[in-house]
Amino acid sequence: MPRPPTVPRLRYYLSYLWEQSLVRTSSDYNTYLEVCVVHGRLQLVAEDAIYSFGDYYLNFRRIFEVFSYEELPERAAVLVLGLGLGSIPELLERYIGVDYTYVAVEIDPVIIELASRYSLPALDSPVEVVQADAMAFLQVDERRFDLICVDVFQDATIPEHLDDAAFLALCRESLLPGGALIYNRLASSIPDRNAAKNYFTETFAPAFPAPSLYDTGGNYLLVNDGKFLTLPG
Repeated sequence: MPRPPTVPRLRYYLSYLWEQSLVRTSSDYNTYLEVCVVHGRLQLVAEDAIYSFGDYYLNFRRIFEVFSYEELPERAAVLVLGLGLGSIPELLERYIGVDYTYVAVEIDPVIIELASRYSLPALDSPVEVVQADAMAFLQVDERRFDLICVDVFQDATIPEHLDDAAFLALCRESLLPGGALIYNRLASSIPDRNAAKNYFTETFAPAFPAPSLYDTGGNYLLVNDGKFLTLPG
């Protein structure tokens, strides 16, 4: 794993022995935020959740490993709702090796500041960062995207207004024809799994002709069309 240029060399090597804390802070949206280096990867943690972890951000890493990229244009336009430290564009650029362009929407200005300081400068891909609520952005921005990744947690919960059919309809309207939508849902406990399955059955599945639920072993990733997944068997 190459050393992030914003991480001191000694801290980078020590991170393979024990976690290195770079900064602790808070915001109006998160009472606790910490940027650490763990095994050479930048990690952003909130009080009860991990928001980013480089190529160890396993929920999206696992679905990206089975994603059918040939279904998208070669230089796809990607909308990321929920920036963190930018694990989604980092995974697609460095781990998968695709050449995409990004618009990242993040409501928390402190998270944007942390990402702009520690992680985004290391990416070659163009990333336009917009400070906005995800739903408000979709209501006013008229651009359409080939891929939309929804990762809209506030700590360990999805805000209520981003958890209903109206928000999902806006996501669908922001997709280009043939585009892909990936929605990250918690599934680390029985209540979380039940809630994610209910959302898939009652809200997500009725909105698309061939939806799919992918279990990453801790989260469920909901996909608008099963054609985007290449699964064994």
